[in-house]
Amino acid sequence: MTDRSAVSTITGYFYQFDRSILSILALTGDNDSVAIECIEDIDVQTATETTAVQCKYYEKSEYNHSVIKPAILFMLEHYKSGLTAGRPEIQYQLSGHFASGQNKLALPFDIGFLKSNFLTTTSKGKTIRKHEELGVSDAELEGFLKLLSIDVNAAKFDDQFRSIIESLAEEFECSPFVAEFFYYNSALRVIKELATESEEARRVITRKAFVKRIDTSSYLFDEWFIAKLGMDKYYLELRKEFFASGVNVSPVERLFIIHLAGRSYSRSTVKMLLKTISRKYSKLSKRDAKPFSPYVLLVGIGESELVGLKQELHNEDVRFVDGYDFKGAQFDAGSISRRASVAGPALRLFCNLTEARQTFLSFRRSREIYEFYSSEPVEDFGDVAINHTRFQVPKYEDINKII
Repeated sequence: MTDRSAVSTITGYFYQFDRSILSILALTGDNDSVAIECIEDIDVQTATETTAVQCKYYEKSEYNHSVIKPAILFMLEHYKSGLTAGRPEIQYQLSGHFASGQNKLALPFDIGFLKSNFLTTTSKGKTIRKHEELGVSDAELEGFLKLLSIDVNAAKFDDQFRSIIESLAEEFECSPFVAEFFYYNSALRVIKELATESEEARRVITRKAFVKRIDTSSYLFDEWFIAKLGMDKYYLELRKEFFASGVNVSPVERLFIIHLAGRSYSRSTVKMLLKTISRKYSKLSKRDAKPFSPYVLLVGIGESELVGLKQELHNEDVRFVDGYDFKGAQFDAGSISRRASVAGPALRLFCNLTEARQTFLSFRRSREIYEFYSSEPVEDFGDVAINHTRFQVPKYEDINKII
């Protein structure tokens, strides 16, 4: 029971986050805004009105008035306090998805139904009428009902998600895959960041600002997104989209940045990964008009371990270069980027980020960077012509499942 409850809670959070994303994308004005977790779950602010929205998701539960009663009570309290304080009126919207029982709620209803089903409770033989406690008159209740809208037939989780992907694909003129794996993930991250801000003012975002924040060419993936999608599917889709070209690998300057975790570091595992990259992303036969081979930068590896790793690669006849032509030499970007041939190099290993940045900024031809990180990626190289794609992979050992 506990596990099912936890799953339902997580699904509810994602449903609310998704509703927030959809609410922002549905805004018509660039400066219209949405506030996360302020008055209600979502507060929508346009040039003409404010709507406080509360979401309920009970995919396996039957609708009963008692389920939405607390939300309506809270809205009435806010409405009454606004009247007392002289605040402008706002709209109140309750949106919920239930497995069944929606026919129990006939809309619209009058204040008599409101009082008996949502504002009155009985406990230990005592009847409590919330509207009387708050001092809300019948005329004020009529006014509240005019501002209140209830939808107990809200979209299912999957249907709402598909609507988001369609909206993102239209917004960014991209495929559904790109909309889901890139922009939706980024949108989810932004909503999470907004929801956890301590100050209400920082939990507000305009449509224009939201679109700008999620429109990133580097595609930063997020742990929540991976957890939601499932690790195996995440890796499979990345492989299909980015690394399934096989024999048709293009002859560009291609750099793999791999972040290594200290505790799980294994020299043999890293060697296997380097050999895989070399084998799949090198074209060195006589038939190749433009022979090429990949670059690799290992982040999080000590200098002495890097020397030991290179020594074993050398002992195992892996033809690599690192930009140092003799003992005591300075790094030479021209050396590590020397023209490839049948004789090699099959792999080009940078010793640090500075060398990689220096070399790639010196090129005037097509450049691609594929970065696999666990927590924090490296900074951009500073050249918008470089296609720098980042993938969040908690375990570097899993990179083989992607490339």
